[in-house]
Amino acid sequence: MRKLNTNIAGQSLVEFALLATLLIPLLLGVVDFGRAYSTQVQIKNAVADAGYFLIQNPGSTGAAKAMIISQMSGLSPALQTGDITVTSTCSSNAETTKVKVAYQYALLFSWIVPSLSVTLGSETSVPQIDAC
Repeated sequence: MRKLNTNIAGQSLVEFALLATLLIPLLLGVVDFGRAYSTQVQIKNAVADAGYFLIQNPGSTGAAKAMIISQMSGLSPALQTGDITVTSTCSSNAETTKVKVAYQYALLFSWIVPSLSVTLGSETSVPQIDAC
């Protein structure tokens, strides 16, 4: 009976190379999803705070935008004033102010595919006490 060659020193390296091509992108995807979800929650909270501020201070759209930008100061790239819209509408003798944020979130894979991004955002509509 002949013994087979039992030298398997390179087998582990080949198996790791095959599995790493699947596991590393999966790990980066999980981390990226966590970062995106955290950013989405921050945006939602900032928009809600701005809506609450606008209920108490009607017409202070500039201050509401500044409030959102200051709460979101840790983003990279930074949130711009153009990413925030504040509009007021009047219907049936009731004024409503709408706050909306749309932010282009760059994914971790954007170093591979430069245009890889997703739009995160939130909006709220708040009533104004004064009739229009």
